[in-house]
Amino acid sequence: MTDLHPAAIAFRDPAALLDRCEIGGVRLLHGEPGYESGAVVPLGDWAPLSEDLPARYAPCVFTKDSGLVEFFRLPSTVTDRHSLAVLVNELGDPHPVPLAAMDDPPGEPVTHRLPESGLRPGLHIDNHQNLSYADRDTARRRLCVNLGPGDRFLLLAARDIKSICRTVRDRYETHHPHTDDVRFYVGERKRLSVLRVRIEPGEGWFAPTAVLPYDESTEDAELPSATASWLGHWERGLFGPLI
Repeated sequence: MTDLHPAAIAFRDPAALLDRCEIGGVRLLHGEPGYESGAVVPLGDWAPLSEDLPARYAPCVFTKDSGLVEFFRLPSTVTDRHSLAVLVNELGDPHPVPLAAMDDPPGEPVTHRLPESGLRPGLHIDNHQNLSYADRDTARRRLCVNLGPGDRFLLLAARDIKSICRTVRDRYETHHPHTDDVRFYVGERKRLSVLRVRIEPGEGWFAPTAVLPYDESTEDAELPSATASWLGHWERGLFGPLI
């Protein structure tokens, strides 16, 4: 199962990516309690990545810092939310945007909820800046840290929102991408793969969540887990690579 426009993931060791990453399909929900109508969620048919797939997700010379997915482990000096916030303020963006903290029980296929309704949107894109198709690549990346105590998973669509818009929108050049575009795409029976990447306590990630449809999950986790997140313009390589 592959896609033509995969995520760009920074990694050194293909075996390390294979060890913590799975791939599966998606489905649409209609009338499911607690979810927005049309939410796109994982199908649950998780399978290991084939050994040739990591190379497809490797960044190329054209990958911008703003479009890169990176995984890292927090330094030992970070022991609580306060020291984490201090660290984030030292990463190079003078005005990082704090996001709502999450505290999720185990067993949730997707965890994000819309603050205005409490409903789960499923795979979605961040639209805090509401950038147009042309400007979408300039969006801030999301930084998220798993504060534990349990593992959790980052879900990443293997096709970016600009590619999706080119498929479902006639005038995509002037369009402002939205989560609805993901739903239209899947509703037209276009194939969409999703990666599930294990994030252990004390680990975190950067991802272009205004470009790559995403969510998080605690399905198959044994313990609850909490997160802290920010949006910012950050250069690549601020931490040593985790994988």
